[in-house]
Amino acid sequence: MTTAGTNEPRAERSERGRAERDGHGRRGHALTVVVDERGIEAALRVFKKLVIKEGLLKDMKRHEHYEKPGDRKRRKTREAIRRRRRQAARSRGRFGDRE
Repeated sequence: MTTAGTNEPRAERSERGRAERDGHGRRGHALTVVVDERGIEAALRVFKKLVIKEGLLKDMKRHEHYEKPGDRKRRKTREAIRRRRRQAARSRGRFGDRE
């Protein structure tokens, strides 16, 4: 059973959406880039954008060496603080500084 406008079954689409919302992205799935009439250079640019968007390079670098559990917890905390600050700055810019 497919939905209008896509060739993807409904169950797979909802499952993929849930995984992306949970922050797991497409972990375990292969990145696929099709080379068409634009050539290999365009496909390579698309592939590089996908790799950066998925965070694969950052993930590979992080897994080069063992990360102790305490260090991992500190890194996660720092990332969460940075993410919250960025969201707060965006909302201030969007809605003005309401104090």
